[in-house]
Formats: sequence, structure tokens, C-alpha cells
Amino acid sequence: MSKLKFGSDPEFFASYQEDGEHYVLPPVFLRKYCGAKAKENGSHPIYAKYGDTLVHEDGAAFEMSTPPSNDWKEMWGTLDDAKHQFEKKVLSKFSDVCDPILYSIPAMHWQVSKWENEDQDFHLSTIFGCDADQDVFNMSAKASVVDASLHPWRYAGGHIHVSGLKEIEKYPLRAIKSMVLTAGLACTAYSDVPDLEHERLYLYGRPGKFRLQKYSNKEVGVEYRTPSTRWTSNFDMAEKIFSWAEIGINALLAENILDRVESDIMEDAKKAILDVDQTKAKELLAYIQTNL
Repeated sequence: MSKLKFGSDPEFFASYQEDGEHYVLPPVFLRKYCGAKAKENGSHPIYAKYGDTLVHEDGAAFEMSTPPSNDWKEMWGTLDDAKHQFEKKVLSKFSDVCDPILYSIPAMHWQVSKWENEDQDFHLSTIFGCDADQDVFNMSAKASVVDASLHPWRYAGGHIHVSGLKEIEKYPLRAIKSMVLTAGLACTAYSDVPDLEHERLYLYGRPGKFRLQKYSNKEVGVEYRTPSTRWTSNFDMAEKIFSWAEIGINALLAENILDRVESDIMEDAKKAILDVDQTKAKELLAYIQTNL
């Protein structure tokens, strides 16, 4: 079994419909106006716990956190089970105001007029960028908070946490570049909603987005923040993305294959992700395969 540990904290949307269009229903609405129970937890009230997996509020989305696993398939199954439990045990109780489904999509419409007069309780659902991240291709860039109160979309990430190899701790920026050329390209290549992936690039999903992480078990890892939440909806898609993530860390990073391919294709890879060019992304993955 791989020494790698994979984790994630994917975001999901609750939704309501008007005139045939789906709109984001921010979690705060359920606890403020519908009596949904949530445990106080700073800016991330907790709505449910299934085993060791928490479902909590994160701005306009619900977010799940689950312990990392040596088997990404186990992690995927844990998240999928928690998703279905939350739909059945929580969202179904509020079918008069929302669909009984957590949507795993990169972007969903936000009805500005419905929320523009709400009070401070809704503040975190009307801003972007409250938690800073970094860009491996522009390390001097400063993250900032963006007023999204008049913005007609909200976005959902499916960030991939990886740890377990000494090379990740020693060379975190190389680890991220290795993920760009594998998991990042795979997210672009195999998404079944490329238009929504492109919409998310308004602010999120840029090729080199990451955070360094120090976990409770003292391990140091990286959080690759480019992927959207879409892989949580489809096991076959997740299998492609995580299989490439394993190649990224075990081969490109640990075996120094990154040195052989970065100068040849990194600029093309960045452009393919930014353009959501699925054909080019698959071509670049094929090139990497020939270098393994």
C-alpha cells in the first residue's frame, strides 16, 4: 500500500429553484430561519457528524472534513456516505425551502436580490477569499478578501491534501508543481462540466493554488487547491484524478521526473487548465505517461 495519505475538505451546495434555475441556498438560512441545529464552531458551525466526518458551514457552501487515509478510495467512500446521510437526515427536513440534495458542482448561480438586504449573519456567504492561499507560480502575490455581495455565482472546491512522504515536506513547491502536471491536468481533462469549471476560474481553480499544512499528527503536507468539487460526484472521475495524483508524488516528485518534463510542458499545462482545454490536457498527460 502506498505511503501517501490523501485527504480533502470538499464543498457542496444546497439549492432552491426559481423559474427552472438552481440557486445556492446558504447554510446560514437553514439555521437562522428554519430551525436547523448547528453546534457553535466559530465561523464554521457544525451541522452533523458521521463517524469522524464533520459537515460544517463554510460561507455559502457546506464543507466536509474527514481524516486522511492511505487509501483514497476509502476516503471517497466516506465522503460519499456522509453526503447521502446529510441529504437524508438534514436537508430532507427542509424540502419546503431547498432540494434534498448536496450538489457537487464547481459553480452555481447566486440570487443577489434575495440576500442583499440580509444582516451580518450572512456576511461570510457574501465574500470570497477569507482564508488566504498561495500560488506556486506567483509566490509574491497577496491574497485578499473580495466583496461578492453583488456577484451572481458561488464556487465549490474539492481541494486535495497529500502527505506521507519526506519529499513533500522537504520540497513542497515541487510537490505542488508535480500535482499541477498530474491531478491538475486530470481535473481539467476528465470533468463532465467544463463550462462550470471555466466559470469557477473567475477567482478559483488557477493552476498553482496551494496551502502548506501542518497536521495534528505532526506531519507536514500540501493542500492542492486547484480542483473543484466535481470529483466527489463520480467515482470514475475521482479514480482518474487520484491515480494521477499518486503519479505526481510517487514519480514526478520522488523519482525526480519533474526535472525531465517541467521545462517542456509546464507553460502548456498552465494554459490548458486556465482555458479548460480538455483535448490539450489529455495530450499533456499522454506525454507525461511516456516519460514514466
